[in-house]
Amino acid sequence: RYAFEVNLIEIMTPADAPQARQRMPQPRHSLRVGFSTASSSLFVGETEDSVCFDMEGAFIHNKTKSTCSHKFGVDTVVAVVLNLDATSPNANTISLFSNGVRASQPQPLPDSLKGKTLFPTVAFKNVTVHYNFGPTMIVDLPFSCHTLGSALAKDAVVNPAPAKDAKHEVVFPVCLPDEGTFDWLDMFLEK
Repeated sequence: RYAFEVNLIEIMTPADAPQARQRMPQPRHSLRVGFSTASSSLFVGETEDSVCFDMEGAFIHNKTKSTCSHKFGVDTVVAVVLNLDATSPNANTISLFSNGVRASQPQPLPDSLKGKTLFPTVAFKNVTVHYNFGPTMIVDLPFSCHTLGSALAKDAVVNPAPAKDAKHEVVFPVCLPDEGTFDWLDMFLEK
């Protein structure tokens, strides 16, 4: 079993632009925590290669939502537990804990994710979060569980660090609303 934690510190409510009032109402803030593969979309829960819980209490996989826990808000430390222990009755499940108390029953890991290398994934909008991958938990769970930062070598995939003299490129797209931002990002990611 491995876990990571996310502390929801602040929810921000940006002012609405007049043009935004004419569109379909969207959530002003969002927080999703879960696991995904290396090639997954950044929008966790939207594809078959990621799974998550959101702050509204939903379990999401491949755009399918099912309510499985209560909502969580500011000053809540949520822990996402991935249980891959074949000897456990909850093998191949993902669970949500809120402030150290079980918030959801273990949800089965979708078949499309079983046997694959999974990465902790946090996606958020208009919130401030603090995440913890270890070595110790912020809030203890009712059972012993490793943090991802203290994963055993046999359970982790460790890639070698890049060479010190290697050159890297970081792209920070700056785009205007409703001017083809997502089209450009999709095109960029395909390259």
